[in-house]
Amino acid sequence: MKRMLFKAAVSTLLISMMPALGLAEDGGFGFSLDKVSGGVEIPSVEMSLGMRPVANDLIFVSAIKQGFFGDVGIKITPEPYGRKVLFDQATPLLVNKEVDVQTTYPPDLIAALDTVKNVRFIAFSDLFQGFAILANPKSGAKTVVQFMKEGMDFNDAMKATMAQLKSKRFATAPNVDNRMFLDLVFSLGGLTMDADTDLVITPDANTLQLASGGKVEFASPDGAPFTAQLEGAGWIPLVTPVDVLANMDPTPGSPAAGLVGTPGVASDADWARANPETVLRFVSVMFRVIEQEQKDPKTMIGAMIDYVNAFAGTSLDYDGLKLTIDALSPLSNFVFQQNYCTKVESPLYYKNAFAAHVKFNSEKGLLTESEYDPDSLIWTCEIYSDLVELKAESDKLLAGLESKSLNAEQKGLVEKAKQQYGWYNYLDSYRLLKAASAS
Repeated sequence: MKRMLFKAAVSTLLISMMPALGLAEDGGFGFSLDKVSGGVEIPSVEMSLGMRPVANDLIFVSAIKQGFFGDVGIKITPEPYGRKVLFDQATPLLVNKEVDVQTTYPPDLIAALDTVKNVRFIAFSDLFQGFAILANPKSGAKTVVQFMKEGMDFNDAMKATMAQLKSKRFATAPNVDNRMFLDLVFSLGGLTMDADTDLVITPDANTLQLASGGKVEFASPDGAPFTAQLEGAGWIPLVTPVDVLANMDPTPGSPAAGLVGTPGVASDADWARANPETVLRFVSVMFRVIEQEQKDPKTMIGAMIDYVNAFAGTSLDYDGLKLTIDALSPLSNFVFQQNYCTKVESPLYYKNAFAAHVKFNSEKGLLTESEYDPDSLIWTCEIYSDLVELKAESDKLLAGLESKSLNAEQKGLVEKAKQQYGWYNYLDSYRLLKAASAS
């Protein structure tokens, strides 16, 4: 558990192929202030949401239980808590328009850019650092940090660390999420995963059973709850993305840049363009639940823990789930999003990680075009910019109203606006304040 806390601190410092579906046009999300709807009522809408069996995805269960979506007029379907989606189902469901919004991971969609044309990320929820090469506690294996403390430099320490897996049984998931991490650490160790280990490709729940029964000596789960549960049971994290990022420069185009993982929420592009205000309200709920998880984790984590364990097949208690989120998937609040969207020199800037994953998949032969535009997949920062603009305009309108004598109707609108503003719903705070200014 101390290891997890270390990861959280460093993370903060580091501040499937389907038929192609084309879009009629591709000009970005396309929201603007002059398109904001009139009126003072928040419309009631339904939207379908899919979530995978990992803690950082399932924060939205807490939002549903706490009524956050209802506060902005959204009813999540299917009831009561959206759709349970396995890892290999997420992209097909989006491509086939069977869900409006789906929690997922950018590398999954980057690897399919040649064929998947109708999906866009609308939000980044967290900075994922949950990948690791784990060793059975009875193995006596040493970590890369231990080898470095004995006097080795990072390159020699990685070779010594990974050599411990030679010809040993190693389990990992059949997803692409952790492949860039695995490819890099095996390469740094002078090995290949397929040729140099007794490889077992199986879902995380099966890996957990194999590990618990002593059937594998090493493992690398794809989902943070499984990593957390194994670490809680004494499994040794030999090397993690934090170890690599602490010793390799994550400059644009470097392999290390691809270890900056930013899971989030994607949607069908046509749906998002047709429902821009619902998108903005949904993203505001994400920021609200992130704020509340950081301010009142007992309530928020307590609301999701049973669902996480039942869906993922884990048995985490409150402390274990809290560490899973805080250390392995630290949530990215509204201010932290600047690292993804506006700080172009940050190792977290979205275009840097995108370029690294494109390079990785091109070298593997999964991508064939000469150039790929990050904005053809990622609308996250355009949507974040829209919220920032709506916040600034709300601030201006509020300042103007506070200098005036208001009637009862205006005062009521201002109070409602302040409430929505406090919930990150800057769209409706702007609408309400605009109405108050005009009355």
